[in-house]
Amino acid sequence: MSQDDRYREIIKREMAKLTKPVRLKVFTSQRTEANGSKIKACMDCGQFMALLKVYEENSNGMLFIEELSIDNNPEFAKTYDIQRVPTILFIDNQGRELIRYLAAPHGGEIQPFIQTLFTFAGAPNYYEAAIKQNLNRINSATIKVMITNSCPYCPQVVTIANQFALASGGKIRTIIIDIMANPDIGQYYDAAGVPYTIINDRKPLVGMVGPNEIMRELIGGNIRVQY
Repeated sequence: MSQDDRYREIIKREMAKLTKPVRLKVFTSQRTEANGSKIKACMDCGQFMALLKVYEENSNGMLFIEELSIDNNPEFAKTYDIQRVPTILFIDNQGRELIRYLAAPHGGEIQPFIQTLFTFAGAPNYYEAAIKQNLNRINSATIKVMITNSCPYCPQVVTIANQFALASGGKIRTIIIDIMANPDIGQYYDAAGVPYTIINDRKPLVGMVGPNEIMRELIGGNIRVQY
């Protein structure tokens, strides 16, 4: 069995356990050249959507992926601040963006993506109590996690950041960025290695970081939180 087949089997097995509905918006384009647009042209949107269809088709009808092409509907890009495609958005019932993926949920990123889907659907969130306990001490924040699909430590950081965002009621947003697919972002932030985590564009957290390190950056204090 090839590596891709093994990944497909993992997705099929895990998505079959989803019991509550989840809706995602995915922004794509059929353009392969920029044509003067500010939005980066999409070189692999077809492959990206084919991967997401594996998730959707094996979810017992619980995962609904709404593909929105920006080619004929530029208002989508403006409304949701889409700077590049493909982009996945997790948007809650109040219309708040919680999580943005500029990364394909493949390889090592399969499990954190599935866990994010399940928590978004209402599964227990391990970090919810700690986040809610400290929510009044946390200012609105954006956590950018830069990854590659071959990084062994990235999935854990992605999981923590996403679970924090889902527990925060819109106060924390995460952006997951594959710097192999988006090298300009990695270069802009001087991400020499991954995982590379930046909160509100402050000094980066380089390498493997845990929930306490991220919480300290969010709160701005040297505390230890019980989970």
